[in-house]
Amino acid sequence: MEEMEFKINLYLEAQAVEVWLCNEQGQMKFYNEQGELEQSLLVPSFPKQIKR
Repeated sequence: MEEMEFKINLYLEAQAVEVWLCNEQGQMKFYNEQGELEQSLLVPSFPKQIKR
C-alpha cells in the first residue's frame, strides 16, 4: 500500500482530480486531495466492487 499511496500523491500533485484504485478482488477505492472518498465524486454511480 505504501507504493500505491506514493502513486496517488504523484497523480494528485500532477493535478488529477481523482485517483481510482482497484485491488485484485475488484474492490474500488477513490481518492482526491482531501483523502479517501466514500465514492467517486466525478462518477457517483461507479460501483465500489467490480465483478470478475
